[in-house]
Amino acid sequence: MPSTNATKLLQDIITTQHNIIVQGQEVDLNQFKTPFLALSAKQAGRNYDRLKAALPGVRIHYAVKPNNHPAILREIYNRGGSFEVCSLGEMKKVLAIGVNPPDLIHTHPIKSVDEFDGAIAAGINTFVIDNFEEAKKLHRYTDRRLKILIRYRISTSTSAVVNLQYKFGCRTEDVLPLAQKVSEAGHEYYGLSFHIGSQCTNSANYIIAIRTAHRLINKLNANGFDSRVLDIGGGFPVAYVEPVPSIEEFCKPITEALDQQIRPDIKIISEPGRYIAASAATLVCSIIGKSFRDGKIWYYLDDGLYSTFSGQLYDQCKYPVITQRQGQPRLSVLSGPTCDSFDVMYDGLLIPEHEVGDKLIFTKTGAYCEVSGSSFNSLKRPDYVVVD
Repeated sequence: MPSTNATKLLQDIITTQHNIIVQGQEVDLNQFKTPFLALSAKQAGRNYDRLKAALPGVRIHYAVKPNNHPAILREIYNRGGSFEVCSLGEMKKVLAIGVNPPDLIHTHPIKSVDEFDGAIAAGINTFVIDNFEEAKKLHRYTDRRLKILIRYRISTSTSAVVNLQYKFGCRTEDVLPLAQKVSEAGHEYYGLSFHIGSQCTNSANYIIAIRTAHRLINKLNANGFDSRVLDIGGGFPVAYVEPVPSIEEFCKPITEALDQQIRPDIKIISEPGRYIAASAATLVCSIIGKSFRDGKIWYYLDDGLYSTFSGQLYDQCKYPVITQRQGQPRLSVLSGPTCDSFDVMYDGLLIPEHEVGDKLIFTKTGAYCEVSGSSFNSLKRPDYVVVD
């Protein structure tokens, strides 16, 4: 795990003895009680713009789940972005900033009846299904003609870090029968959807899925079902501690496959979350305890695995560590504040020796960190500090 000091830092953050500069905005380390998340909504917006440029012709629907902070939602909305939601709670957060409900897509393939009813009552028209039991629920809605996308899965030789095909997506041979069920329920088969997974580092998986979409679209068309939309999901990778292709390099073959395989009148949409949100937040923690155990220095932080570092569990991420001290690296452990011995984030980290009260900084903690944490032991969760 790389670590840096005040003279050698990650490109997007500078530290001094008393402050940090996050995306060009100075934050006084002593002004706010730790733990806190320094949030740059404008950085999320820049990520949105960069991804949009890398996927020309693709309509971006920001996936609300990795970070639903209103500042990020407003920034994406003000830049012309749309949104993808998976629950009534996410829907309400987006509607609160003034989004028109029919502009949303609800992509969770499995919805409770109450969830379905609530989303439709709010005015959402576009939904995703991937199984016949879900198609049966469509018969409840006789006064509306809904737009239904069918989510399918593919076989890949390499998977995303978080494999979303494990839980969702129908077999390709079930797509046509599902389209028929949608029509029988009085609704519109609207198009196709796939999602390889989150933190996908191999764009070849998207190409396979796009080629599969081409074959399915032709088959559906031959049976009287016109595909109007293809949703290519999200999962675009972020460079945490391991290098990944630039977003331009990653998306180029995807764009070429779309141009070659999908006819021009089909609208292409995408639902990225991680790529937009990850680098928008920086976590600042304090060392609240220190001990020497089994040849290592143990540091106990005021945030841990049950809170912001929950992303290490659920999202399988390691976040870059920034230290402010200089000196000989020492074999170290970073653990959280709870009374559970499971609450250990980094074991074997090489950093200079620190003291109780020092700050540690973790970048790229904007996606799947704060949203998946808990208040176990009734400990303080980090507050957001919006820096722009």
